[in-house]
Amino acid sequence: MLAHDASGAGRPLVLLHFLGGSRHVWRDLLPHLEPERRVVTIDLPGFGDSPPLAGAPTVPRIASAVGDAIDALGLDAPAVAGISLGGAVALELALQERVSSVVAIAPLGFASAPEAAFAKASLRATHAACKALALQADLVTAAKPMRAALGAQMFAKPWEVPAGVLAELVRGVAQSPGMLPVMRASVGYEFTGGGTSAPVTVAWGQRDALLLPRQGPRAVQRLPFARLVPLSGCGHVPLWDDPEQVADVILSGTAQA
Repeated sequence: MLAHDASGAGRPLVLLHFLGGSRHVWRDLLPHLEPERRVVTIDLPGFGDSPPLAGAPTVPRIASAVGDAIDALGLDAPAVAGISLGGAVALELALQERVSSVVAIAPLGFASAPEAAFAKASLRATHAACKALALQADLVTAAKPMRAALGAQMFAKPWEVPAGVLAELVRGVAQSPGMLPVMRASVGYEFTGGGTSAPVTVAWGQRDALLLPRQGPRAVQRLPFARLVPLSGCGHVPLWDDPEQVADVILSGTAQA
């Protein structure tokens, strides 16, 4: 069983984190969602408190593990939202007909070969930097200028990320057993599915410096009837850039579910 938390009341909404994150990255967004939804946050395999998968942790295999957790929790076709890796997993769950609606924020799977190579090299450099800084993460992230430097590629406003949160992310990237295996198996993954019966919203930060915003139109071309929503002023992980805008997109994209 994958580690998870649940809070709020209403129809279920499952939230899936990005590579190197955990279910706790959603904490600051929960107050915007809990009045309307029962929110279930899940640690993907190999991150947070969830054990890694045996064998190659490909995006479809991660999606199957999440789908099994959804079934075990007794959630009947919940709405799902995810960021980056979590967004790709959410789209795979839609292909498996296990969800009622999807909001995928900057999902993996739509990069060109050069863009995927850039993202992989960038993530490797991030992993190396986090490994070097993990033991001093609390000290390093205490100053806004250091947060700005560390988070420039992931966030449009990295100085807005609380120091404790960024320190936790640095340690997660450095120490999660799933980080390198999932990065190797998922960065370069290509979404090849087609239409789904579940409505899909693809949202993309217009200041995303890891998976460039031009990948958004490609995503909706491969997902018939999906809608594309730009996240103004947001980076790859928009949770601290503009939480109200992110919450509005998630709630509107899952309103019918």
